[in-house]
Amino acid sequence: MTPLMLHLDPDKLKTLLGRSLSYQGVPCQVIEILGEESPDLVLRDLRDHQVIQPNQYGDAGGWTPQMFTIRVLNVHGDRFNPDVPELAALDLLA
Repeated sequence: MTPLMLHLDPDKLKTLLGRSLSYQGVPCQVIEILGEESPDLVLRDLRDHQVIQPNQYGDAGGWTPQMFTIRVLNVHGDRFNPDVPELAALDLLA
């Protein structure tokens, strides 16, 4: 039996922009949504932790806040990403 795939509402996903979420215990802010069919969230670490960002050639660039790109759904597409527990409590389904 194939698991039921969750269908996300793109308009409801847009409400996540600017929202604070916790990713693996790290406080983050949603700064971008990538894709529609199987969307990813781009999260910015809200702590003062910064990393060196490489330029297009892989050379060290400037210091920037840590960024994470994560899937909204788990690998099977039947549940929300368990690394972001707040997602399960939000109304994001079509």
